[in-house]
Amino acid sequence: MYRFVFVSTASQDLSAQQIADIAGACHRNNRKAGLTGMLVAHQGRFLHILEGDETAIRRRAQKIQDDPRHRDFEVLQARDIQMRAFKDWIFVHETPEALPLLGGENIAPLRALLPINSALRGRDLTVRHLVRDFLASFKQLLAA
Repeated sequence: MYRFVFVSTASQDLSAQQIADIAGACHRNNRKAGLTGMLVAHQGRFLHILEGDETAIRRRAQKIQDDPRHRDFEVLQARDIQMRAFKDWIFVHETPEALPLLGGENIAPLRALLPINSALRGRDLTVRHLVRDFLASFKQLLAA
């Protein structure tokens, strides 16, 4: 079992349709590959946590890194794990109700991730700290 956590920045402003397309593709591809984790999209920045088979994760991460919609790809964690922090894969966005989703995607509003004890942050303390640090990098969230 392996965990890979990275952040990236959108190379340009993304439309609601483009964000929905990313969410849908992640949902389908990660489920097919048996990967769990989370993608948080906020203000043009992404936090992506992938858990599962290392080979599948590295393939997925390389596709994302090669995607022209992403830049500033930075790996925060890449390591073997004993247990998954997430039982499924979830997409978190500030206003998921504004996205033209196809349905079936596991989504949550960003506000559900804000409480420090939110179960959405995962079951692993290190992962919870990575999510906290990502959220803390946004001044608007700090003021809320």
